[in-house]
Amino acid sequence: MEGGLAPPLTEQAHDIEQIWDGVLIAASVVGVLVIALIVFVVIRYRRRDDRLPHQRRENIPLEVAYTLVPLLIVGALFGITFFSVRSIDAKEPDPDLTVAVTGFQWQWQFEYPDGPRIIGTDAEEPELVLPAGTKVQFDLTSIDVIHSFWIPGFRFKRDMFPGQTQTFQVDVGDRTGSWPDSGVCAEFCGLDHHKMRFSVRIVTPDEFQFWLQEARP
Repeated sequence: MEGGLAPPLTEQAHDIEQIWDGVLIAASVVGVLVIALIVFVVIRYRRRDDRLPHQRRENIPLEVAYTLVPLLIVGALFGITFFSVRSIDAKEPDPDLTVAVTGFQWQWQFEYPDGPRIIGTDAEEPELVLPAGTKVQFDLTSIDVIHSFWIPGFRFKRDMFPGQTQTFQVDVGDRTGSWPDSGVCAEFCGLDHHKMRFSVRIVTPDEFQFWLQEARP
């Protein structure tokens, strides 16, 4: 993951980036407008003598405008976020692959159906291998304390609670490559929390099947 944040690796990540971009643009426009108005007021109504500026008791159209406009902006952002999150959290009954992810102090375990079980150690960082262009389901759980599964290329994280299973699905994109040391635990979980890292590698479906065969015990 050179040069900053990893690129979006899933279709859901692209949707989340669009939400971020929309919020950033809206916040920037509002921020520039507020700064411009402050500068205008400071210059236009700076003190020139001891006389008070002209006083106006009310301005109904202006008051309605500065009440409604922020409400409309917040409402639009809320609506976009709500429906986007619902779409991102949607699940299909038959994903192409299910990976069971277990967090524990202070490492990760990735278990594939009828396949390998990848367990990280202090000497070797675990690697999450995914096939490109497929729908992948993650079943997350913890065996001790609260952890959090965070892959920057996914653009969102999921908390992991002891004794519970949190499930989500992603549509892995067609981009292949390796992102070493990019996955992390995003919830402070104890003394060696900083060691809870893993690598992410996305390969073609044929390469994934070959890896499964090779990695099976």
